[in-house]
Amino acid sequence: MAAARYSTDVLQETYEPMEREMERRSGNFGEFWLFMSDFNDCLHAWRMDLSERDPNRYELFMFARAYKEKFVEKVKEEIKRFKNVKVNFGLLVKFSEETKEEARTREMKHYFGGGKEKPTFIFNKHNEDKIGEAFDGFIEAAKGEIEHWSEIGSEWQFEYAEIAYVTVARYEPIKGGTYLPTPPKLASKKAIINVKNRDNECLKWALRAALFPPKNGKDPQRPSKYPVKDGINYEGIDFPTPVKQIDKLEKQNRDLAINVFGVEEGRVIVHRISERKVGNDVKEVNLMLIESGMNQHYCCVKRVSALLFESAKNNKIFYCMMCLTRFTRANTLEEHKKHCKGMSKRPIRIEMPEEGKNILNFKNHIKQMKMPFVIYADFESLIIPIKGCERGPEEKQKTKQRGPIGTWLAAIHTLL
Repeated sequence: MAAARYSTDVLQETYEPMEREMERRSGNFGEFWLFMSDFNDCLHAWRMDLSERDPNRYELFMFARAYKEKFVEKVKEEIKRFKNVKVNFGLLVKFSEETKEEARTREMKHYFGGGKEKPTFIFNKHNEDKIGEAFDGFIEAAKGEIEHWSEIGSEWQFEYAEIAYVTVARYEPIKGGTYLPTPPKLASKKAIINVKNRDNECLKWALRAALFPPKNGKDPQRPSKYPVKDGINYEGIDFPTPVKQIDKLEKQNRDLAINVFGVEEGRVIVHRISERKVGNDVKEVNLMLIESGMNQHYCCVKRVSALLFESAKNNKIFYCMMCLTRFTRANTLEEHKKHCKGMSKRPIRIEMPEEGKNILNFKNHIKQMKMPFVIYADFESLIIPIKGCERGPEEKQKTKQRGPIGTWLAAIHTLL
C-alpha cells in the first residue's frame, strides 16, 4: 500500500537528521518541546509526544478537540517572535493489519503532512484567527486519506496518534516599490502592462490599468491614461505594498479578486491566488510583481494565458484561476470549475458508489467487545400531545414504579 512508503524516511526528509534535538523534555507528554532549530533562528520544529495513558490519541476527532488550542497557541507564540511565519502541521500515526495468511498482526507508521503535497500556511498578527481553521483542515485531510484507504479495500486500521509536529519558519513577504522595466522574457510574451509611475504607489497604477484600460488602447504605460479617483478603498494600505496586505485590500473592496504572480529564475511563480469567486459583481485583477535587488514593482497582467503558457504554439489555452490548471477547451474548464476548491484546498467531486459496492458492513469482528446486552435505538419524533390519549391514574402509578429506564424499555417493547 502507498502508506507503507511513509515512515521514518519521510521524517528524516522533512526534519533532517532526527538526532538534532535541541531540547528534550522527557515525560512531559501532551506539551510541545523544541527538538530542532537552525543556526539563524529562522526555523523552529516543535514536537508533542502522546502518552499511552492519553485517551485522546486513539481517535483523530478526540485528538483535534483536545489539542487544537495548544497548536493555535504555539503558532501565536511564534508569530510574536517572527512576525510573519510559514507553518506546517504533522502527525505520526500507527496502523495495524490482520493478515489471514500469516495469522499475525502487522504494524506500520504513516506520517501525515509530508511529501510533495505538504500543506504550508502563512500567518501573521492580521490572520491569527485562521490558525484553528487551518489545523481543522489538516485533520480533515488526514481523516479523508484514511477513509479513502478503506474505500479502496485496504485492511490497515487506525490504532493511535503517536507524535504531533508543528514546524514554523520565518517568512519575509516581498514588498512593492518604484518603477522597474519589464524583464525581456516577460516583455516578449506581450501579456503585461507596466505603468511608468514616478511614486511608490505602483500597486494603484497596476490596478487602474486592469480596471480602466485606455479607450483607444494606445500608450497604456503612461499614468496620464488612467483616472486618479479609481473608487478603490486603500485605507490602512502601506506604499510600497507588501503582498500580505493584498488580503486586507481585497476585504475592503468586495468587488475585487486579486491574484499576484512573480518571476523566479525566469519562470512565472504564484505569490497569491484569490479565493473569491469571480462573477458579475466581482472583477478579477491579475498582477505581476517583478524585482531587481531590493526594489520591487507591481504591473498589470492583461493576458494570463500568454503569461503562463510556455509553448511556442499559438493554440489558445484556458486557465482556472483558482488552481492554475490549464485546459485546451473552454467547456472543459467550465466543467472543472464546478469541482475546484482552490490551490490550497482539495478539489471535490461527488462519486456515487457502484451497484454491488454500495453496502457498508462491519468486518473487524475480532475487535468487538463482549457485552451482556446491546440496544440499537434510532428515533426521529416530535413530542406533540394528542387529546384523548392522556394516561389514567393507574398508568401514571406504573410509570413511577418502573422509573425512567424501565419506562423507556417498555416503550421499545411496545414499538417492536
